[in-house]
Amino acid sequence: MLFALTLTTLAGLSTGLGGLVVLLFKRPRARMMAFSMGFAGGVMLTVSLSDMLPHTVETYSDTMGRFPAALASASLCVMGMLIALLLERCIPDEKELAARPDGHAARGTPAINPGALRSAMVTTAAIVLHNLPEGILTLFTSYASPTLGATLTLAIALHNIPEGIAISVPVYYATNSRVRGALYALLSGLAEPAGALLAFFLLRSFISPLFLNGLIATIAGIMIYVSISELIPEGFSYGRRGYTVGGLVAGILAMSVGIYLV
Repeated sequence: MLFALTLTTLAGLSTGLGGLVVLLFKRPRARMMAFSMGFAGGVMLTVSLSDMLPHTVETYSDTMGRFPAALASASLCVMGMLIALLLERCIPDEKELAARPDGHAARGTPAINPGALRSAMVTTAAIVLHNLPEGILTLFTSYASPTLGATLTLAIALHNIPEGIAISVPVYYATNSRVRGALYALLSGLAEPAGALLAFFLLRSFISPLFLNGLIATIAGIMIYVSISELIPEGFSYGRRGYTVGGLVAGILAMSVGIYLV
């Protein structure tokens, strides 16, 4: 159990490793933010469409056939998009964020950007939701097979690094705090071992591969919605469309390497 938990924690900490990128650069300008929003969108679209949904289809195919498995996975993905729509309405809009007491920075520092703050909140929430079942999957796999668990940990760690970047840069831009950007990325990664432990001790008798993979497909829908509805439009809003598209391509390539290397 200790070995499985260690692997799960290492996979989660790699998100914090990606978040350290904000400690190396000055506050990003508009073109960097346009690039990072596109990058975050590319990361989330790729991990959803190239990893999470295909994994669910393959798992479901073993019990219900290829077409029903694809239909069930697509239905869960759509349900995730609807959930994301409801969650989006619970997050304050830009005017509400700007009106809050902390919506203005102290004299001599740039004001908090409400649009970037909203996108940072949505991105962080989506990746935390993604990390929860990922942590459960890593812990249970490592507990059952240490060798397979080590391979899975490496795969997850590789694609958690760009996720950390996708969180930390918008948070840094929105709050003017490098430490907060890195901390948010680290905390989102720690959702993996925390969620895994909680599930192991409270829900292990109820969690099955079908349930876990259904949850993964649902969260893929949430991430797809967030990418299309929030991240890419926010990137375009900086007036640097080419940087947003470049970030999108870079995010797709980075996640594809992380997925297919192992």
